[in-house]
Amino acid sequence: MQVTASDPQATVPVECGAEDKALAAELYALITHLHKNCNPDLLEAVGTLELSLSQIKLLHHLDQAAAALTLKQGAEAVHVSLPAASRLVEDLVNRGLIERNEDVTDRRMKRIALTDRGRDAIARLNAARLTGVENFVATLGASERRSLAQLLSKLMAREEIAAALPPSEFSS
Repeated sequence: MQVTASDPQATVPVECGAEDKALAAELYALITHLHKNCNPDLLEAVGTLELSLSQIKLLHHLDQAAAALTLKQGAEAVHVSLPAASRLVEDLVNRGLIERNEDVTDRRMKRIALTDRGRDAIARLNAARLTGVENFVATLGASERRSLAQLLSKLMAREEIAAALPPSEFSS
């Protein structure tokens, strides 16, 4: 399979010309600026929840999963060993953020899924992230907003980007 620059699932580096590298550098600068200036609300939410980055990653993977994951799938998703994943899961179960149940077809296997409380935690993290971006947008001038809106409307036509739009209750 040949990987192209337009392939959203590309995992192999794609050759970039000088213009593409300059565009990537500018996009990197914007993303870095947003991370540096939008993180205070996110970091406050993370601090309030007292979660490790691995736990947050696992909660996000569970939020995106169509069904409960096995403990092994959870470990692979956050790139930790099975014993480390078991400790992460145990803490999250004790906090009521996820539930762990035996697999209905194989009792030796454990499945993990978000609870309502876990979904609320993810929603708080996402809302904090969005607040930071909203604060950045508020600093833009009218012409910058129009230009950004025009570009984003084209990018929103890409399914993988549109899928990341926040739920409407966060964008009001």
